[in-house]
Amino acid sequence: MIYLLLTWLAAPLLWLRAALRRSTGTNRILVIQTAKIGDFVATTPVFRALRSRLPEAEIVALLHPVNVPLAKGLDSIDRIVPLPKHGYKGWAGKRWLLDLLAEGYDGVLILSPNLTNLLVPFWSGVPKRVSVLADRRQGSSCLAWPFLTHGEPHRPGQLFRETALQALKGFGIVIDAALLGLPNEVSGAAGGMAKLEALHEKSGGPLLGIGLGAGNRMKALDVAQLKELAGQMVSRTPATLVLIGTAADQAAAGELLALLPANRVIDTTGQWELNELPVLLGALDCFVGVDSGATYMADAQGVPVVDFMGPADADDQRPIGRQAIVIRSAEPCAPCSHAFDAPYACHLGTRACIANLPIAAVVQAVEAILASKNSVAECRE
Repeated sequence: MIYLLLTWLAAPLLWLRAALRRSTGTNRILVIQTAKIGDFVATTPVFRALRSRLPEAEIVALLHPVNVPLAKGLDSIDRIVPLPKHGYKGWAGKRWLLDLLAEGYDGVLILSPNLTNLLVPFWSGVPKRVSVLADRRQGSSCLAWPFLTHGEPHRPGQLFRETALQALKGFGIVIDAALLGLPNEVSGAAGGMAKLEALHEKSGGPLLGIGLGAGNRMKALDVAQLKELAGQMVSRTPATLVLIGTAADQAAAGELLALLPANRVIDTTGQWELNELPVLLGALDCFVGVDSGATYMADAQGVPVVDFMGPADADDQRPIGRQAIVIRSAEPCAPCSHAFDAPYACHLGTRACIANLPIAAVVQAVEAILASKNSVAECRE
């Protein structure tokens, strides 16, 4: 709060400084997106839009370190700056961002609007200070909105990716249907191809990916649910199940391997690097999981996905692919996780939205997707 108060006291001088530095063009833009995988994938159209509408500008991305491997595969980003391990903690963290902006930027686009991200560009005199505006848990951040040159409010019922794209009006970009229709993007590293060939040698029938975990563990299914879901997939579809997750999901994968027929399941948990994972996901016939980074990566690859939202608000963010099936929780307490208010623990202590997963609806959705793909294949033959 002290930084906000000091900024208001110095505001007349800071506004004058920014006015004197007013740029005639937009030659370098810093995009601040420090959320994790799913949120990053859902806002990749912003980088593509900047590249297409401001082709001469240098686009620099300040990202959560987990997203750096994915960002390296995007040709719409010129340079990547990882967020420090401890973020903006204390004066040292704010000084770090101030030093970064001292390199000289004509504009900053803030997709993660915390107080530091809103204040420091004003301190540094960046001419164009553009941000999305939170609709929840604003706290004192809303008192920093006057320091922006353009703020784009996030409205209930609007996808966050649309809010982020609409914010580009702050750089003089015309928002049209072509821009709003840009797809989400992920690109896989070449190293994944050899692993994919080995996987195909083990598989028979369609490949059905099952996401075992989630970055926010509040959204993750428990082992008993995964067992029931996987068992029904094996009995009701001809698919080979591909277990997808990190090293943290290997214990759950082990229990599934012990339960399922060996010729119907392949475990990839902890074996694929994040930048290789799009190669694996792109080879699937269908992916089923909770609202997680892997779900959005599969969707960006054009793979049909079945996404159980659990506590997540599908109006804020959801898979957007033509064949995506989104299943919302029927619990009265859901959704409780929103674009600007994403708890990591259930406020009721029950995780009712996850505990009451409608497994029958998920299985039926997968059956419909696989039947549709089989029908298309037969028509082509």
